[in-house]
Amino acid sequence: MDGTAFLFPGQGAQFVGMARDLIGQDERTRRFLSAAEGRLQMPLGELMLQGPEAALQATENAQPAIVFHSLALLGHLDDRGLAPAAVAGHSLGELAGLVAAGGLSPLDALAAAQVRGRTMAAAASAQTGMAAVLGLDDGTVERLCAESGGAVVAANYNAPGQVVISGTDAGIRAIEPLLLAAGARRVVRLPVSAAFHSPLMASAAEAFGQAWQQIPLEPLAVPQVFNTDARVHASPAEVRPLLARQLTGPVRWTASIERLAALGVRTFVEIGPKRTLTGLVQKILPKAAVANVEDLPSLRAFVTAHA
Repeated sequence: MDGTAFLFPGQGAQFVGMARDLIGQDERTRRFLSAAEGRLQMPLGELMLQGPEAALQATENAQPAIVFHSLALLGHLDDRGLAPAAVAGHSLGELAGLVAAGGLSPLDALAAAQVRGRTMAAAASAQTGMAAVLGLDDGTVERLCAESGGAVVAANYNAPGQVVISGTDAGIRAIEPLLLAAGARRVVRLPVSAAFHSPLMASAAEAFGQAWQQIPLEPLAVPQVFNTDARVHASPAEVRPLLARQLTGPVRWTASIERLAALGVRTFVEIGPKRTLTGLVQKILPKAAVANVEDLPSLRAFVTAHA
């Protein structure tokens, strides 16, 4: 699909009932679920469909659930010969992206998501978290974070005027009035269990990096833009450290979308639960064409439109 990029969401896209129609009505997805549960040794389908919500929200469960949902949809597109010209994933979504780019098998991507979630859960510290800063430019957010003495860092550059910060609870409380005084419209605490994409995830990056080395990874056949530096990388030797570094560094999503546009991408298709990335692309590139594939109706509509 010339000029089309596939985008894959990260943690936060999960919800109880996700992939319900795929699991309930689609034989291909049920076969994939059976293989996934065997590989991961966890009741993935039950968690996705029934929860409880607290269990699904847990990082170690949410990550394989999101990747499974994206890959179940991607499999149908692949079966129909609908392949992207380029790929990107937001944080965790880079693992599904690696499948679309030809570097990972679906089951290996799920195994990587599981160990990533477990290592991040183990590294989670009490009294840490994240907050979205709305309506303030990146430079001002960075300056105020730098003045926090390391207590808070910029974690996600999601779109112009939307930066997520990460750090200690005390640091976030201290920086909030400064951000508002500098012109931020709002500072919204996020329902996450830790300071992801910050130096506080160093132990997770080390543990995930060691496990990640054991998962087969092939050279990428499709250009993938990575969060860490918003550049294309293809060789396993380059890609492996990027996935580990991502846990302690920021997600450069705005720059990644701009990079895809510079590569000739004009249509951005979000594949997976919810439509968060679709909205971000519209803020970054208001004139870009967007679409999303999140369930059987949207899958059928997309396939029909590109038959």
